[in-house]
Amino acid sequence: MSTQVCVVRPPDFLRVRTDGQVDLDAGKELLARVAAAAGRLERYEVLIDIRDAVGRLSPDELHELAGSLITFRSTFLHRTAVLCPRERFDNARFFSLLAASYGFSRIRAFLDFEAAIDWLMEPEQP
Repeated sequence: MSTQVCVVRPPDFLRVRTDGQVDLDAGKELLARVAAAAGRLERYEVLIDIRDAVGRLSPDELHELAGSLITFRSTFLHRTAVLCPRERFDNARFFSLLAASYGFSRIRAFLDFEAAIDWLMEPEQP
């Protein structure tokens, strides 16, 4: 069975407003667009690449973003890899832990593109 991977790049995911703060609403909107695109697919995984993203979400904003996954439950029950630079790994890992607290245990943070793809493509364990 083949798997489709949807890659999301930082300019679409995290944006900075004119006041220099990360645009959390743009991140939520992107989650909605990923969910809409995935709605037509049967088997897929998601890679969110934030290695070149500008700005950083606060812990409260990460919590809010993780909570917004509930709206798109069926989409984010699939594997979702968050690819990030080393200086953002703690934030990405924290997001994956927050997501797990909402029932989304298949979201993981990665530093390495190949490791993320390998995880996304590995066969399902029974």
